[in-house]
Amino acid sequence: MKDPAGLGLYLHVPFCLSKCGYCAFSSVVPSPGSIDAWLDRLAGEITRALPASVGQAVRTVFIGGGNPTAIGAKPLARVLALLQHPLEQAKIEEWTVETNPETLTPEAAAVLEELPGLRLSMGLQRLHDDELRLLDRRGTAAAGRAAITLALLLTPRVGVDLILGVPGCPSLAAELARLIGEFPVQHVSAYFLSVEEGTPLSDRVREGRFPDPSEVGPEELFEVADVLGQAGFEHYEISNFARPAGRCLHNMNYWLGGEYIGLGPAAVGTQNDVRRSNPASLRDWLDGRAPGIEQLSPEDRFRETVMLRLRLVSDGLDLSWLEYRYGPLPEAFHLAVDSRVSAGMLIRNGPVIRLSPKGIAFANRVISELF
Repeated sequence: MKDPAGLGLYLHVPFCLSKCGYCAFSSVVPSPGSIDAWLDRLAGEITRALPASVGQAVRTVFIGGGNPTAIGAKPLARVLALLQHPLEQAKIEEWTVETNPETLTPEAAAVLEELPGLRLSMGLQRLHDDELRLLDRRGTAAAGRAAITLALLLTPRVGVDLILGVPGCPSLAAELARLIGEFPVQHVSAYFLSVEEGTPLSDRVREGRFPDPSEVGPEELFEVADVLGQAGFEHYEISNFARPAGRCLHNMNYWLGGEYIGLGPAAVGTQNDVRRSNPASLRDWLDGRAPGIEQLSPEDRFRETVMLRLRLVSDGLDLSWLEYRYGPLPEAFHLAVDSRVSAGMLIRNGPVIRLSPKGIAFANRVISELF
């Protein structure tokens, strides 16, 4: 059974050029001085949370958002400079940076190109202009292709993020087949559109001005999985696909229950069974509001381990390893597993259980029914 290797570091950049109607992530459009204020506060947080003695254990870094390249090349360079000293002794295997096509400029690319093990995660979301407009995206399909071209000049480790299940939109599987035939991207993340409370999309759905995405079936995911499988991608996590050796190591650390540090507003870190959650609001974080602290119990860890490892649809969950890690498994848990296997939601191969194709479509429900 695979185990996490090393410490992960997540740094949240809470800025976007505009706010998409479906987005509930912690992000704002920059106002005068807001990026500088964020950088100044971030410098202090890095000093406190990431002394060199801790920094040397970091193996993966993920700079996410928001849209990290929306802050511009000079602020982005300052972020990397702030991390330089605490990470100078670290043996980092992977730097992942999220970006949107319209903000991956040659200047931003020049800042990023020297990062070792660079991965670029490109927020394409959809592959036709009318569908992008439906989701309030600023970019165009042509801009996405141009940005992938630039990204591949920096690193072969380029991934694209997509949104599935958009009501009224045809499956993007056929267009995705053309995209991966044209560009040797190594990774595809494909998530279903969801309605998050407090977003403009939730208002539109509640008022009947937009169909409810929850009523869209899982067929698009299966069509995308088929296209990617035929192209040699491994469906390694419910929503993630990779060419050989192309898995996202930082996210694998999450799914394997590894430890990680979170920096910036809304960032979360977990070390020694203590979870720290920074304030989601940029204003609260700038004002120094304390993070939320949660002491994880053995039962919390057990449930989280089952949930995360079952999301790894290729690897699955080894019940003998689970028992070695947490002690004898409750009889009710074994009965629940057997029930889900009988229902065709789980596949069992010796001690290893995995979500079946049928189970993937109802993963959250299947996993919750194990407890």
